[in-house]
Amino acid sequence: MDPLQVSMTGVRMGERFLQIGCSDKALLAGLASKVGLSGTAAVAAHDAADAKLAATIARKVGALIEITEVDLNHDWPFDQSAFDMVVVDDTASKFWGFDDLTAVLRKALGSVRPGGRIEVVSKIDTPHEKVDFVQRLQDAGFKPVRVLAERGGLRFVEGLRPAG
Repeated sequence: MDPLQVSMTGVRMGERFLQIGCSDKALLAGLASKVGLSGTAAVAAHDAADAKLAATIARKVGALIEITEVDLNHDWPFDQSAFDMVVVDDTASKFWGFDDLTAVLRKALGSVRPGGRIEVVSKIDTPHEKVDFVQRLQDAGFKPVRVLAERGGLRFVEGLRPAG
């Protein structure tokens, strides 16, 4: 049985996903295993520690994970419409601190195919839980956006890239 955070994403075999950040080992391991060899697993690592953790997870689960260490305030090395889904791992409360969070989410919007999804996985009861990811995703252009659930100490917020 998959961990809650993996099940909530709905990632399936053969899909292409990008995970921004790498703090939750079970999340990345589960998602990379789900897409299998026919899909694509990629990580935009916040820093060298994130990149090292992602590489360790890849070796442990035997998955091919494309790992790119990026300064998300400036760089965005991912192609337009390259992914079916983007997963933001904010379980360590790192994502809220970018200079312009909405600008980072707009970059993510461009990398998701039309009709594709983004999901933010964050912890409840952190000093930064007040970041309104619903509003931030809407401001970035995702429509509709909703809180999927708050369960197991985690909050799941999902947005769709409009098809048109």
